[in-house]
Amino acid sequence: MSVKSSFFVLAMLTFLVAIGVQSFMWMSERKSVNTMAENYARELTSGFKQLLLLKSDPMKKQALDYAIWNDLVNFVQNPTPEWAEDNLKGSSVQFNIDGFYILNQSKKALFSESTKPFLNDLSHVLNVQFLDSSKEGVLHFFATIEQQVVEVHIAPIRRIDEVIHVDSPASGFVVIVKHWDEAFLNELSAYGLAKVYLNKLEPLKNEYMIADEIPLLGISNKTVATLYLHMHNRMGEVLDRYASKDMNLNIIHTIVLMLVFIVLIAKYITFPLRDITLSLIEKNKEPLQKYLPKKNEYGAIASALCDAFDTKVKLEDLNTHLEQKIQEEVESSRIKDRMLFQQSKLAALGEMLNNIAHQWRQPLNTISVIINRIFLESQSKKLTPTLLEDEIRKLRGMIAHMSSTIDDFKDFFKPDKGKVLFYLHTCIEESMKITDGGIAHQDISIEVDCPVDLAMYGFKKELSHVFLVLINNSKDAIKERQIAQGHIVIRAYEQEHYIIIEVSDNGGGVSEDTLPHLFDPFFTTKGSGGGNGTGLYMAKQIIEQSMQGSIAISNEKGGLLVLIVLPKDDVS
Repeated sequence: MSVKSSFFVLAMLTFLVAIGVQSFMWMSERKSVNTMAENYARELTSGFKQLLLLKSDPMKKQALDYAIWNDLVNFVQNPTPEWAEDNLKGSSVQFNIDGFYILNQSKKALFSESTKPFLNDLSHVLNVQFLDSSKEGVLHFFATIEQQVVEVHIAPIRRIDEVIHVDSPASGFVVIVKHWDEAFLNELSAYGLAKVYLNKLEPLKNEYMIADEIPLLGISNKTVATLYLHMHNRMGEVLDRYASKDMNLNIIHTIVLMLVFIVLIAKYITFPLRDITLSLIEKNKEPLQKYLPKKNEYGAIASALCDAFDTKVKLEDLNTHLEQKIQEEVESSRIKDRMLFQQSKLAALGEMLNNIAHQWRQPLNTISVIINRIFLESQSKKLTPTLLEDEIRKLRGMIAHMSSTIDDFKDFFKPDKGKVLFYLHTCIEESMKITDGGIAHQDISIEVDCPVDLAMYGFKKELSHVFLVLINNSKDAIKERQIAQGHIVIRAYEQEHYIIIEVSDNGGGVSEDTLPHLFDPFFTTKGSGGGNGTGLYMAKQIIEQSMQGSIAISNEKGGLLVLIVLPKDDVS
């Protein structure tokens, strides 16, 4: 195989490996997103149930308001058509319901009003003989009539100062019926939680839709109808779209690198070897003339060949050892390249290990605190399942954070790491949760002054790391100086086209001589074993390089103030 073919095969293998790694990472992330989407769908179903309760509350309130109306009690005891005409007629339209009925104590309908023909007869909706006039409270259930689903609220009629019991039964009943027609279902779908279907499971439109169902219970607490929900798996769709773009971008990057690699190989290896080969075959010095002024391997070879051509004996001797000499030079060059590559790889590995060790030290301490707390609570027989579950949840969070830290450090310097839209208050809270084990029981409080709706477009995980570094540094300073009632304040606000973040503490600050060096790599004010000085250096790299902002430190009011200024991208 020729040199040109070898390098072409190497470039193709590099391309295939890059695509394979990218596909594997996408598949792993896709599984995680599918699990998150299923959990999110369950949360949406729960939220939809709350929405149904909110939609049902006005009808329940209307039934109760009518039921304790003294004038209505008088009407039930002494019904007059004129009073019903003046006070009850039009209630269906007024309260946006489809059926309104007033029953007396013997369960006879004294007044009825409906907007749908199939609701004209109340007996089609329920058997009134099952109504109990000795029980208080609103009866709520669903019923099916001629394949139509209706929601029913029934309230016992009494005077406002009366209490219903066996000896003092209700004077009658107020019945309110709401028809779940197509317009009502469209109104539920318009809230954006899910597309709603009643008693029919429609096929999913695409692979990004998730289905769930809510049973509608009748008066006997049995399912009389089913509400089907179609929810959009937006996380999976976004991941696939970005993965496709990312894959295409990586392919373009790889192809560009291959082309650059091939051009460099051709310029510095293929073409010189071709000229040397041509000169040897034709025994002509002309192809070597352009290499004679160069002070490198090719210049030396060209000079030697030209001198050999002048003397036949030297030429024959040179031809005898030429192949061996070229092979030795190429092998020597390859050995040097491998050594430089190994040194570069070891240096990068050492830097990553140092950074991971710095970020893992606090979570490991937190895990130790939580385990000791579980042990002590167990020994004192105060460990409850709820407390154990909370502590295990914190341990899982610490372990998940330690695992994600490795991925964050691995992906930090990738230029194609995408930005996301996120709420700054949520980002701060996530960083505070990670430090919960390190701050608990140390008399340190954290105050957050940040609008919950302050959103920004950027690298959420990297900014979370910055908050984590600043909180840990403040906590360590308060703990080292034994400050009573330690206090950390995180304040964020908008100012024109910028987002300002201030992180301050009462940990005593640092000397003025030390301030200019706090962002230097491997510079630390902590004692032996307290840190390796990479935290603030990494924070500065994230703020200035990844997020195009600025970060500064100063002594303010008995502590340290870190000021971060970030450009506010268009988040509309």
